[in-house]
Amino acid sequence: MHDRHRAALVALGAVALSFTLGALPGVAYAADKGHGPRAEETPLNREGYWPLEEAPGGIAANVEPGGLPLTLHGGAWIYRNEDIFGDPALVDQGDLRLDGDGDWAATSAAPVSGNGSFTLAARARLAAVDDRTQTVLSLPGSDADRMAIRYQAASGKWEVVVSTKDKANAPQVVITEEQALPDADPYGVGDHLAVVFDAPAQELRLYVNGQLANTSTALDTTSWTAAGGLQVGRSATRGEYFEGTVDEVRAYSGAANPTMISQMAALTGVPDL
Repeated sequence: MHDRHRAALVALGAVALSFTLGALPGVAYAADKGHGPRAEETPLNREGYWPLEEAPGGIAANVEPGGLPLTLHGGAWIYRNEDIFGDPALVDQGDLRLDGDGDWAATSAAPVSGNGSFTLAARARLAAVDDRTQTVLSLPGSDADRMAIRYQAASGKWEVVVSTKDKANAPQVVITEEQALPDADPYGVGDHLAVVFDAPAQELRLYVNGQLANTSTALDTTSWTAAGGLQVGRSATRGEYFEGTVDEVRAYSGAANPTMISQMAALTGVPDL
């Protein structure tokens, strides 16, 4: 449906799960970079914001000065809504379109290291809920994904996966969004997905449409350094190409607080966030 007022219902109705790796949550970071962090915290710094409004020459610019751009691969392309009667983009006037058959975008190196606190986020809309597991964002190592956000075909739900070691077939920690199903409405606004790894608190958090709920605990065995660039629309180690639309990709070193995650989930771009 074209009516963007449905986004308010999406935001109110969505929930997410949190996977706590060993301790209670730490104090959230202030979104303002001018606030000083605690000694044990990674300062919150934006490493990348890709609004995906255009990609001249197949390069989607990073709003962050000096930040890594996203390079489009395969048949990936930027859709622009130039017609007031045309299908709206997910956010603002443009978004990234992927056909699930070898399309993706990637940075040339990892925008966040993975061995300390980080935040990754994007808005995504599946073209279809089917029998294919499809990855929206991933941060690869040499032989495994440090982190991946994906649609899991077996459950029909969003999930975040982290490998405990940078080894093929390493044990994985999986967090599943148990209640809100992925939005595959071709005229819908999709879902905003965000993952926060809070290293001092030893906590991994999955937010869907700005919402977080429920907590479980385990040992922290996931803090290792990513080796490859951020992948948009695939897992570099497993494939799992995404068919659908992606927009508003963000990467931060440090753990974003819940207020900031809620702001990221807005249906208008926030370039200063």
